[in-house]
Amino acid sequence: MRFKPGRKLTLFCAVLLPLLIALGMWQLGRAEQKAAILERIDARRQRPPVDFGQVARIAEPGYMPVVLQGEYLNGRDVLLDNRTYRGRFGYEWVQPFRDQSGALVLVSRGWIAGSLDRAVLPSPEPAAGNLRLLVEVYVPLGKPFSLAASPLPAGWPKRVQNIDFEALGEAYQEPLYPYVLRLLPSQPTALTPYWQDVNMLPAKHRAYAVQWFAMAAALAAMYLAAGLGLIRPGAPKD
Repeated sequence: MRFKPGRKLTLFCAVLLPLLIALGMWQLGRAEQKAAILERIDARRQRPPVDFGQVARIAEPGYMPVVLQGEYLNGRDVLLDNRTYRGRFGYEWVQPFRDQSGALVLVSRGWIAGSLDRAVLPSPEPAAGNLRLLVEVYVPLGKPFSLAASPLPAGWPKRVQNIDFEALGEAYQEPLYPYVLRLLPSQPTALTPYWQDVNMLPAKHRAYAVQWFAMAAALAAMYLAAGLGLIRPGAPKD
């Protein structure tokens, strides 16, 4: 039995098959990268909490557990817009907090549901008095996507897409610690924790890799079957 797949089918498979395999390998590589990131984050979280005054001496503070002692500055909150949780629209509620060290920091209390009426803003219970909070430092893996820089809206709370520490520092009339501190779910004043450490888990990347490799295998099987005359490809043979 002669193997005659035809020139057009051979050219088609020669282009597409390596591409499918490359996409599968790329997804496996991304899975390894995400697994390494999650491992580093977990290792940071296992460290004992430190007072906020010590954080400045830590070279890489991302996901370090930190103890804050002080008070929220109520009435000067920031709402991060278009945050979804389980398919529901809402906001990430961020508040300024005066630590006992004197520093002004931004604490993310978590997610809160929004109204379909954009003019109606949520109003979580205000946090009063001196508080001791356990938080972790959030250092983004990349620069947040933003359509365009825009001035802060007037009044409070300020509804924005992303945190602009410099602009908010001017609004508060003092500099801010340059990272958001995320409130741990067990802490008082915590709202819904909705954050994800990575945008896609390693298992999802591996699942995509399996799909690409399956498509490559199907293409290779079709090529062999067509070459052996077991099936007729759509395009006529040369």
